[in-house]
Amino acid sequence: MEKRLNRYSPNWEKIYFIRKKKIFTKNFRAFVKKYEVHGLILVLRPDFKLIKKKINRYTHFNIQFTGHKPGKKYLVTEIHKRGFFNGKTMKQPILKTNFILTKCLSVQNDIDYANLRPKFFKHSLNNIKNVNALKKTMTRRYKTSLAHVPDKKKLSLGVAITDLKIIKKFQI
Repeated sequence: MEKRLNRYSPNWEKIYFIRKKKIFTKNFRAFVKKYEVHGLILVLRPDFKLIKKKINRYTHFNIQFTGHKPGKKYLVTEIHKRGFFNGKTMKQPILKTNFILTKCLSVQNDIDYANLRPKFFKHSLNNIKNVNALKKTMTRRYKTSLAHVPDKKKLSLGVAITDLKIIKKFQI
């Protein structure tokens, strides 16, 4: 397994949203406090659309490591415009105002692709049901946010798995 990649930017002070073609900001700390969540899980539009209305579980895959914590609540939201962080420079994403309130059931970090079993894909998106599909998704998902890292290196980092229970869906 490769050395940990610095992919988390310093703490956000503001978060950017778009509604009806207007961009507005919210204070990050006030936002997570208002919704009583530990943080946000950002998902690209094609993936967000695959989170079906009637499902009650969702397995989210990140590259290498995730800071999600079991027992904590998170808001899953759709990315309107991607951001990036290359270890030095940060550009925050612009987010949509659709949310899915979730509770983290379990987290596994630093999993090599060779060690992934079919059970990990049980609650994943319809386009991620095996290792090859996951590899394609990870290179697509991190194409912009980790543009400075070659695809081969991205895949050598392994994955992190977050198992989430869906509580409710809403808009602000």
